[in-house]
Amino acid sequence: MKWLREWQARRKKPASLATEVSRSFFASLAFHGLLLLIAAVFVISHIFYNRESTFTGQPPPTKSYEPRKVELKVKVTRQQRSSSRPSMAPRLVAAKESTHLALPEIKMDAKLVTTTFQPKFKAVTGRGLGAGLGTGYGTSGFGEGVSSVNFFGIQTKGERIAILVDVSISMVEPEKGGVAGYMRVKERVNDVVSSLKDGTLFNVVAFADGCSTMEGKMVFASNETRKKAKQFLLPFNATETSLGLDAGNYAGGHGKQAAGGTTRLDLAIGAAMRDGADTILVISDGLPEVRKGSDPAQQQAFQRQMEQWQKQNAGALAAAQQQAAVYERAAAAIAPPPPRQVWVPPTAARPPRPPSPAPKGAIREGQPPPRGDPGDPGAPAQPGHWTTVQDPAPAPPGLARPDMPQPPAMPPPGNWKLPDFVEHVNLIYESVYKANGLKMPQISCIGYQIDKDGGAFMNELSRQYKGQYRLVRKMK
Repeated sequence: MKWLREWQARRKKPASLATEVSRSFFASLAFHGLLLLIAAVFVISHIFYNRESTFTGQPPPTKSYEPRKVELKVKVTRQQRSSSRPSMAPRLVAAKESTHLALPEIKMDAKLVTTTFQPKFKAVTGRGLGAGLGTGYGTSGFGEGVSSVNFFGIQTKGERIAILVDVSISMVEPEKGGVAGYMRVKERVNDVVSSLKDGTLFNVVAFADGCSTMEGKMVFASNETRKKAKQFLLPFNATETSLGLDAGNYAGGHGKQAAGGTTRLDLAIGAAMRDGADTILVISDGLPEVRKGSDPAQQQAFQRQMEQWQKQNAGALAAAQQQAAVYERAAAAIAPPPPRQVWVPPTAARPPRPPSPAPKGAIREGQPPPRGDPGDPGAPAQPGHWTTVQDPAPAPPGLARPDMPQPPAMPPPGNWKLPDFVEHVNLIYESVYKANGLKMPQISCIGYQIDKDGGAFMNELSRQYKGQYRLVRKMK
């Protein structure tokens, strides 16, 4: 048993340090490998048993209708929903004549039996059913024409949508990209028009110093009307010779009256609310400068100021009027000098000159846009000739025309503030919306590179009428 004694001797001999390190390393490696294997099995089973189901489907086919067909379809659908059909009176009908069959007599009052449900509709603004069949306003909330739109990042929807676009000269200032930059604005508005689904009532309004609408009333969205809306916006600020809008086809008459101004947002809102819009979308770059009209209280205060001024300056006015009368009498007594002959030298021929384009200058609101040289058609040579000249009579010696005291000028009434716009909207609501059973419209605004005061105004206007406001610093 020699080998047993040798084995027992080796067991009693302590292991070296290298051997102990090797054993520890391999034990640790086996332990960590086992942990990684367990984690991998857990992850793979989790992915396999918790895979999310995804469904794909084909988008619904798009249909286009002619404007008259769309309008007829919407009206028929609404008429069917709102009609109250009478109940049918019971009766027996023989399918075949017979002399051997006697039908029993049914005793009943042969009159029309009506239903107990008689819906009542209030007239609302727009085109559609209203209180009658096609003679009222709007769709009364049936929802066939509701469109969801993305207006420069504002997500909203409406059934009667008015798009208000600022076309003033400031929209094409150099820092906004000029005419090319404004073209991108119109392209984004065209995208909104394209997203309107068939049956939605809409209108497009352009405003600057004046206001113009695409149509005199809202129209149903269709291929034809969407194309017409894009053509309506195309000419505005398209070149440096077609800047701004001085007048238009809408001059007001609804709501609070103003005395003129620039960036006439009051006219644009009035045109939209005249059509009974339930969603009003506005894009503009500045604070509206709408001048207030004459205020009776202010006129009375100015009249009292004038009366007080006349009392204080009565002596000076009388003295100035007396001096003016003396001066006029002395001037009338002086005879004018006799006419005299003056020689006009000959002039050479002037060749024609073609027109030149407008200079590249800054375009500013309230200033005339830069114009190019209109050219010169030229002129033939003119010979020298004599002409008669009448000199004015000399002033009376030792006298001067007196200066009359000037009365104080009436202070300007100022521009509209937010409360004036709120009053304007509320007046139209009372006369148009409330009378036809409509709700107050929602107003959402885009401030396009707008200043601080203009942005604050449009933000508060949107908040006042439950809309949204967004600042757009650059148009991509």
